[in-house]
Amino acid sequence: MIGYVAKLFRSTKDHCKYWKDRKIDWKKDYLSTWNHPHRQFISALLSRFEWGSLFEVGCGGGANLVNIVQKHKGRSVGGSDINKDCIQLATETFEGGRFSVGSAEDVMMSDNSTDVVLSDMVMIYVSNPNEAIKEMKRVTRHYLLLSELHSESLYGRIKLKLTSGYNAHNYKKLLTKHGFTNIEFIKMTEEMWPGGNPQKTYGYFILAQKTKY
Repeated sequence: MIGYVAKLFRSTKDHCKYWKDRKIDWKKDYLSTWNHPHRQFISALLSRFEWGSLFEVGCGGGANLVNIVQKHKGRSVGGSDINKDCIQLATETFEGGRFSVGSAEDVMMSDNSTDVVLSDMVMIYVSNPNEAIKEMKRVTRHYLLLSELHSESLYGRIKLKLTSGYNAHNYKKLLTKHGFTNIEFIKMTEEMWPGGNPQKTYGYFILAQKTKY
């Protein structure tokens, strides 16, 4: 019971330490999930527009990227993660990919250095998403693609936090605030994330374009 309550009230710092220090067989237990239905849908969304490079914030060992490079030949991919074992695996898996150890709030990429920035269930561990969104906007040239938990209801976001420990954010308000346009929300279905909870209620794919000044 004490452990469950502690999980509910983990701070962003606590979550970061958990993932940074986590020791599992990333190839067996994570990379093997490359064909999960929601990863297939991410690849499908990437077919809707032209792009040549993609960078995933919180890429883990690269499960999304395995799916993406199979469906989109000849594109360059890279990513960052706070777990150095993940980045080592991704570096070994994707020849020529650009990978680095780092947080969502501090991405080791230059401005406007990739066509697409992807984030998949990373922001659920971040209490204040503003710095991370600013970094994603800085790095992308054109598109932001999120697979995250979203709610416009403050009550809904608080309820989720108190029952699961995860963070949903109001991405409509957040992305508009940071100057993104053409923001599209696609609700996750049971087929996209089988048995998914809280994804069943709060899960969305969110596609947005960076405003050109």
